[in-house]
Amino acid sequence: MNKIFFGFLFVFFKTNTSFFEDGTAFYGTNLVGYSLIYFGVKELGMKNESILKTQPYVIFMIVHSILFLGLNGSGNSPLSMALDSYMAAIALVGTGFVIAGMFMVFVIISFLLEGLGDEFSTRRLSILCAAMMTIFTLAGLFYFFSPEIAQLLVSVLLLLKVMFLVGFYTVILGNRESIAGQDLKG
Repeated sequence: MNKIFFGFLFVFFKTNTSFFEDGTAFYGTNLVGYSLIYFGVKELGMKNESILKTQPYVIFMIVHSILFLGLNGSGNSPLSMALDSYMAAIALVGTGFVIAGMFMVFVIISFLLEGLGDEFSTRRLSILCAAMMTIFTLAGLFYFFSPEIAQLLVSVLLLLKVMFLVGFYTVILGNRESIAGQDLKG
């Protein structure tokens, strides 16, 4: 479970409040984070098979992170391509994949919380996840029409991510330790 927590910590790491992050540091931390989440899900899946529904999405995000890390490292990020060139279609499709990848963390969280729902009270975390999805979607829409509002929404999203991490640590990891302590006493 610690691997999943630290994985989310790496995935949620951002160096600015812009909607798009296109640096190698962003995709490098995503690669480390999703790898940790993968190994955490694999480990948890031995005890709770419903958690394994998350694994294909995590594998997709590992591949996504490797691909975009390579593109950013070589200076070919879809976010930095000129839209007036013949590469405009590729840039737009690439930008769509960037946005889908950014949203995928919330899908992974949803499946993970669904799998953990039998063992832990995940209602508040699910509400936080839904709020993060909503704010992310709104920030994406406002990015194209009012970047100032999008930047404010990304700041709110960062706050929600911190709240999620604290809640995940408290509900999942804190309860796991108390359950383990009761098992030792009983």
